[in-house]
Amino acid sequence: MTAASRHAPLVVGIWQNFPLPMVSRYLAQQGWDWVILDMQHGCMTTETAYECIHTLRAGGTKPLLRVSVGVPSEVQRALDLGARGVVVPMVNSLAEAQAVALAAKYPPLGHRSLGGDPARHYGADYPERANTDTLLLVQVEHIESVRNVEAIMALPGVDGCFIGPTDLALSMGLPRSDYERHPDHRAAMARTLAACQAHGKLACSNTYSMSDVQEKIAQGFDCITFKSEAELFVSAGAGLLSELRKRAADAGSRP
Repeated sequence: MTAASRHAPLVVGIWQNFPLPMVSRYLAQQGWDWVILDMQHGCMTTETAYECIHTLRAGGTKPLLRVSVGVPSEVQRALDLGARGVVVPMVNSLAEAQAVALAAKYPPLGHRSLGGDPARHYGADYPERANTDTLLLVQVEHIESVRNVEAIMALPGVDGCFIGPTDLALSMGLPRSDYERHPDHRAAMARTLAACQAHGKLACSNTYSMSDVQEKIAQGFDCITFKSEAELFVSAGAGLLSELRKRAADAGSRP
């Protein structure tokens, strides 16, 4: 589970911002491999995250949870709620990676304490399986993280990384759009991917277009996400409304 395989099927995930178990149920029915519940930028509470986690699990989709920046205690909390993995934003140094790895793993790998809900859902042997069955993905979304990425990916307890290409670009002084072809950004992405592959860790990235998806697949990423359910809802709704208004205007202009 922790080691990336170039021959394994691509993992396709989506971010969930709406704090609604009903949305989780629909996403699970659609067949997403991972749904990442966003407690960093989203408005989920512990209670809504718990309900979404177990709705996703019941639907056969792996629930992951993104925690806040710089709060290692939230990592254990997310796993105790039943998440099958945790995404930790803005991990820029080896010390920061060590802190979240200790929180995510039971001894001897870490300091996670026994307790919480998982054993009731995942079986009495959950503590023996958890270190390999649950994922810790640190986010590489700052150039400082890229400078330390080899050491971070070599760390036991870190199962892989999740690249945030846009935040990475901003940290490099690049614009918020049209950064993809900049040689420095491409070099940072390539260095991060190479570090993951060298240490057998999962390499994951956000994507923003189908051409971006195709490129990430060709490069050898293990997991991609494509926007969030909120972005898809807003985009589809705005597009539909625009088309309806256009057709109504066209009909009103007819003689």
